[in-house]
Amino acid sequence: MTIPDEPWLPPAPGEAPDRREQRRGRQLIYGALVFIAAEIVAFGLGAVVAVLAPGPVGEAVGLLVGMTLGAVVAYVGFRRIVARVAGRPGLALSGPGIAREFTVGLALGAVLMVASVALIAVLGGYRVLDLGWSTGIIAGLALGIGPGVIEEVFFRGILLRLIDGWLGSWAALAITMVLFGALHLTNPGATVLGALAITIEAGLLLGAAYLLTRRLWLAMGIHIAWNATQSAIFGSTVSGSGSGRGLIAPELSGPTWLTGGAMGIEGSLVTVAVCGAVGLVVLSAAIRRGRMLGPARRAEDRPAD
Repeated sequence: MTIPDEPWLPPAPGEAPDRREQRRGRQLIYGALVFIAAEIVAFGLGAVVAVLAPGPVGEAVGLLVGMTLGAVVAYVGFRRIVARVAGRPGLALSGPGIAREFTVGLALGAVLMVASVALIAVLGGYRVLDLGWSTGIIAGLALGIGPGVIEEVFFRGILLRLIDGWLGSWAALAITMVLFGALHLTNPGATVLGALAITIEAGLLLGAAYLLTRRLWLAMGIHIAWNATQSAIFGSTVSGSGSGRGLIAPELSGPTWLTGGAMGIEGSLVTVAVCGAVGLVVLSAAIRRGRMLGPARRAEDRPAD
């Protein structure tokens, strides 16, 4: 049986998601190639612009241009994979309410970062030294847009979705959490504890956001706002990658468990607790809506209607 070449719609509340899949292996290979291409564009083009326009402004603008175009490559590549290979145009992207999901995601990502910084400040780990414009604001926006789209397309749109149909939702969530945390070990200031923090706080929350909606918009909104808020506003490094000061020039002092150390604010145990708790709430909502399912057979393995 082949899947009709028609737009995909998200499941209604209480309705089990349609997880029919074709050519999972080919989707995975193409997804990995799209991820690599998007990363090359994001960082390579940014480096080229920085060479042509040297200096802090040129570097920041180059990063923003590169990350934005890298996000476009990831988005367009994903749409082609689900339309041409999976045979399901619009899968994980189309349907009513996408603006609402994306807006809620942006708001939630920003609120979580504000709450985390506020608690760290109350505990004496964060202090404002200066406030004003800096090129770190541009770089912070770039670090929101690029990873927020590129990583969500690959880790949730490709990996989690395909593993979900193959091994079931719980296994897919656990595996992608670990892989997502491990990816951040490649960042300059990364630590094992920092990667573990990202596994728990971000891997859980973003994975649960996808499973709840079976679309990428909520997860992308959270990821974009999370990165941009911590870097462009609060001047923190993002997962061990620095962007310079943001709107705020901060002083972080105290033990690593409080400040996050070289990983930035998201490496703090305070942030892990805040985001981990919200991640469990989102996961609970996914469970109540019947979104956590066992393995599904491939479309071509199903009997013809």
